[in-house]
Amino acid sequence: MTQHFPFNHFLRLDGTPEPTSINLNEMQPVILEHTHKTVTSAANDNKSLASEFTTEEFKTISDALLDRLKDLINPNKFHAYFANAFTISSIKQNVVEVVVTTGFIKKMIETHYLESIKQVLFEILGKDYNIEIHVLGQQNASAQASLEAAASQATSKSHKKSESVKSTSFFIDELEPTKEDLFKAIDSQVIEHQNGNSSTQIDLTKTFANFITGPSNNIAHALALAVSKDPGKTYPALYIYGNSGLGKTHLIHGIANFVSSNRPSMRICLTSANRFMNEMVDSIKKNQSFEFKKHYTENTDILIIDDIHELKNKTTTQEMFFHIFNELISKGKQLVFTSDKTPKEIDGIEERIRTRLSSALPVEIQQPDLETRIAILKKKAIEKDVYLSDDVVNLVAKCVKSNIRELEGCLIKLGAVTSILKVDIDMEVAREHLKLNEELENQKHVTIETITKTVANYYKIPLGDIRGKAKTKEVALPRQVAMFLVSKMLKPTLKENGHFFSGRDHSTVLHAIKTISDRIKNDAQLAQQVLDIEKQL
Repeated sequence: MTQHFPFNHFLRLDGTPEPTSINLNEMQPVILEHTHKTVTSAANDNKSLASEFTTEEFKTISDALLDRLKDLINPNKFHAYFANAFTISSIKQNVVEVVVTTGFIKKMIETHYLESIKQVLFEILGKDYNIEIHVLGQQNASAQASLEAAASQATSKSHKKSESVKSTSFFIDELEPTKEDLFKAIDSQVIEHQNGNSSTQIDLTKTFANFITGPSNNIAHALALAVSKDPGKTYPALYIYGNSGLGKTHLIHGIANFVSSNRPSMRICLTSANRFMNEMVDSIKKNQSFEFKKHYTENTDILIIDDIHELKNKTTTQEMFFHIFNELISKGKQLVFTSDKTPKEIDGIEERIRTRLSSALPVEIQQPDLETRIAILKKKAIEKDVYLSDDVVNLVAKCVKSNIRELEGCLIKLGAVTSILKVDIDMEVAREHLKLNEELENQKHVTIETITKTVANYYKIPLGDIRGKAKTKEVALPRQVAMFLVSKMLKPTLKENGHFFSGRDHSTVLHAIKTISDRIKNDAQLAQQVLDIEKQL
């Protein structure tokens, strides 16, 4: 019987020794299923290097580890880096060896998830382990030959195996990732970045020191720094607004990091409007409303709420926010809010809430100019250890004008291209993988946000309303037009399209696309409107 090597489930030969001639740091373990006989090692010290764990135990430990990691890691990230791509291959003394399917996944896990894995292993096994990560199918030639010989020897000694198992062979050459796999790995890293990080934990990497200032954001930076130096005194309430991806989140984390370093006794609460609402609803269900309010009014010195506009149409949440706002201000505490619109532009909020938000000092962050974009790219390239020539930096900065997040997305993609495809980044490579050309340098770079913003301006409604949850007739049609144009011009997946519009599911996006597509065939006025918007893009 012949079968392909099992990607989704691969386990180390239970009891198979590691040949002493092989450098364990350079080899990847090969694992055979259905083998139970222990093969002793010929090492000089006469001590077996074979694992004392059975295949069933390896599987149990791997499953328990993955189940726990699934609770700790963003679902998209877990699916990209762990699901069907990660397994424990060896446990010996203080080292746990794991195998992953690509070098890209290895790099991401080593960079971001090693501590989480160590923590979960400690919870499962009750002991601290070091983690060694290997990439499946990247053994050197001698190691590969030795492993195949060991596998053959082990199989020949398993006299009680069935004929079907004895005749099983594995195609190791198929373990090498295809070109399509490599490009998917590159795209997954970019999509992860574009989705953003919804965590409300303070991001230690976002500080004032690495925030690039320019004419578009220098005032916002100066005010945020002033608030950090004297919380609750200079500007008791600060309101930072502007389109997404321009640095609002960086500034609020910068405030939190600065205060934590210089005034560690101050209690900081950094949250989002949606999280605030969910916590309040949960407290009501548990009959703990008093404790919820106390947490914000008595145990908080600096309250930072991201995307405050998401409070619209949430009457009960607005009521609680009103009382918390008043009490914190009366106690001389510091409040900081971010939004994609001014308080006057937020629909669905009570006038008294609008008044409170309007009393905060407003400051806008605008799209960065060319010089700022160049400075941002150079700074981020150094941080991410990606080498870009000045020509490539200038090309990207000229073509990508909408926001900083998209600039970083381009840099992340180029870094992934270098790491995964093993090529240097020159003008040709940048144009190919970022879809840039000389003509685009003097044109607008069309993105999902620029399309939506153009639609919002055309229909004279706030950008946040189109992206938000409102279902009024005045908003529903522009939102459907935006989804239609995004699908037509950018061709993202339905899921990616819906994610930008407050996480709407694929069926909603599909309905919007079909609705506009059908209507413009018979509705001349709507057809002209869509054409006018396309011309602006």
